[in-house]
Amino acid sequence: MKFLYLSIFLLAMSCGAPKSNTSKSEAGSSQNSETKIENQLIVVLNNPNSIQNVKSLVKNSGLTWKDMILDSPTSKIGVIEIPDGKYDFWIDRLQNTDEFRTVGVNSKELADELVNREKNTLISIRKTQCLGDCPAYEVYIDNLGNLTYTGNAYVIEKGIKKFKLSDKEFAILKEKLGKKSFTSFKEVYDNPRIMDLPSTYITHDGKQIKIRLWSDDVPEELMDINEYIEGILLEKKFFE
Repeated sequence: MKFLYLSIFLLAMSCGAPKSNTSKSEAGSSQNSETKIENQLIVVLNNPNSIQNVKSLVKNSGLTWKDMILDSPTSKIGVIEIPDGKYDFWIDRLQNTDEFRTVGVNSKELADELVNREKNTLISIRKTQCLGDCPAYEVYIDNLGNLTYTGNAYVIEKGIKKFKLSDKEFAILKEKLGKKSFTSFKEVYDNPRIMDLPSTYITHDGKQIKIRLWSDDVPEELMDINEYIEGILLEKKFFE
């Protein structure tokens, strides 16, 4: 039912959307306009387990799910065909469904960047918004210790920031990740009866874990990893 309402909303809004040309600014991307693939968006799903529901959402919105360019247990990257010239409109509408963590104009450069990021990530953490002022951001750390942070909402630093962990920081992180296999953790730690809580998605070693309620039920190892990475970002004053 959730996806039906979203689909109806997207379809209704698209009917009144103005036509636009395909200049770089209107494509909603910093990519060279000569390299983009016309009338296509590339998307990274928030939840790889919701792929069938997302495909239904896309279809019911009058769009076309064209292809899957990365299909793994922890990451789904797909291509969506859109009506001519409505890049900004559909990027905004798809992002507002909260089903995608990345939406951009499709190009070989962006596709390669996203696939390489997903394949080379050691660990990623994504924090969603709540109804209040909860910091919302994403952080990716690759196998060489390079960290990419994207501040989304209620943070001091918005946008993309990159830096490399020190050898000591990276060694400590790998030690923490090696304390317990991620396969032993549950996929979800939550209490759906409690409202207005942000979600934390931690992805490592082929598994994504959603934590919405930080209770005694959450393993100490997961808490320790989350707090360690959060502490590094706090030192950088990316958020408070």
